[in-house]
Amino acid sequence: MQNQFIQWNVKSSKWLSILLLTVSFLFGHVVVYAEDDPAVGGTKVQRLKLTDREKEQLDKLDAQEQFMTLLNAPEFLSIETLNEISFDTRKLAFYRFNDRQYRKFPRIFYDFIEQRLMDKFLKARRFSVHECFECKTTRILLKEKQFSVLRQLDSNQALADVGEKIGVDSFVIWEGYMYKGEPVLNLRIVTAPDGQVIWSQQYQAEPDYEYEWEFYSSMWGLSATRASTGAAADFSISPLTNIGFRTLSRSTITDRLYYGYGLEAFFNTIDRDKIGIIGLSLNAKIALEIDAVFGMKKKSYGNWLIYVSVGQALVNAKPVILSKGGFEMRLNRRSFVSIGGVYLPDTQFSEDALSGYASSATLGGFSYDVTIGFRF
Repeated sequence: MQNQFIQWNVKSSKWLSILLLTVSFLFGHVVVYAEDDPAVGGTKVQRLKLTDREKEQLDKLDAQEQFMTLLNAPEFLSIETLNEISFDTRKLAFYRFNDRQYRKFPRIFYDFIEQRLMDKFLKARRFSVHECFECKTTRILLKEKQFSVLRQLDSNQALADVGEKIGVDSFVIWEGYMYKGEPVLNLRIVTAPDGQVIWSQQYQAEPDYEYEWEFYSSMWGLSATRASTGAAADFSISPLTNIGFRTLSRSTITDRLYYGYGLEAFFNTIDRDKIGIIGLSLNAKIALEIDAVFGMKKKSYGNWLIYVSVGQALVNAKPVILSKGGFEMRLNRRSFVSIGGVYLPDTQFSEDALSGYASSATLGGFSYDVTIGFRF
C-alpha cells in the first residue's frame, strides 16, 4: 500500500483535534534533540526564593496558578540571567517540548506561559522574537493502516530547515510540568543550524527547609536571691530579660520537624547595684508542628509548634545547663509568640561587696518563659 502523507493544521478542524488527541494518547511519538554540550556545563537550576506568603498561597492553589506565581517571581528570567546568553544569539523562535506525559493543562495555559517567556526576552531589548507556526503544527503519518502523530520538529535536520525558513538563528525550547507537587520550567537555547545547546536554565520553587533567622526577646520568671547577713530580709530580683538570635530550618526528614541554633544573652534590668546578672547561652532547638491537631493543614510554616531547647549557659562566668520548652504560635507570616517554661539549676556566683548582705547570690529553679519574636 502506497504511503499516504497528509498534513493539517490542528486548529482548523474541531473533529480532527479530538481525533489527534485520542491517537496521540494511544501511540506515543519520539522527538529528537541535540544533547547538552558538556562545554556548557550542564543545566543550571535556579530555585526561586518565594516569600512565606507566596509559599502559603502555593499550597492552596491548583497547578496552573502555581505556575503563574513562579512566572511572576522577580528572579524569573531576570535581565542578569538573560545577559548570560551569548550575544551571537539574536533572532529567536519558541518551541514547546510536547511530551505526552506532561499534558496536564489546557493548550491556552501553555500559550500563556509562552507569551510570558516571550515578554521576558523582548524586555531585554537584545532579541528579536519570530513566530513559528511550524512549531505548533502536528503531522499525521498513515502507514500500513497505522497512525503516527508527529510534531513538526522531530529531528535536528527539521530544526535547521524550519530555522532557515523563518529566519532565526536559535530556538528557545521549553517545557513545563509538575514534579512532586511543585511547578518546574526547563528552558534551553539551541542553535538552529546544528542544534548545539548554548544556554540552559531550570526554574523551580526553593525548598521550604532553607534557613530563616529569628530575633526574639523573652521574659523569664527566674529569681536570683542574695542572703542577708543582718537584720534585713534576703533580697531577691525577678524577672530576667533575654535577647537572642537563632537560625531556623525545616528538616529534610519530615516537613513537620524544625530545628535551629541560637545565641542568647540574659540579664536583670532593675536593682543591679544589689544583684547584677549577666549570662550567655548557646543552645539548640527542636520543634514539632502540630497544626493538624487544630485542623490547619498545608501551611509552609508551623502555626503551632511544640518545642524543646537545651544549651550551655554561663551565669556570671559560671557554666550551667539551661533548658526550655513550651508552645509557639505564629501570629502572622513574620511574628510569633511562645509560652513555656525555663529551667536552670541553682547556681551560686560572686557579687560585689554590699553592706548587710552575703558576697554571693544564687540564681536557678523552674519558672515561666514568655517570648515574642520576628522571622526574616
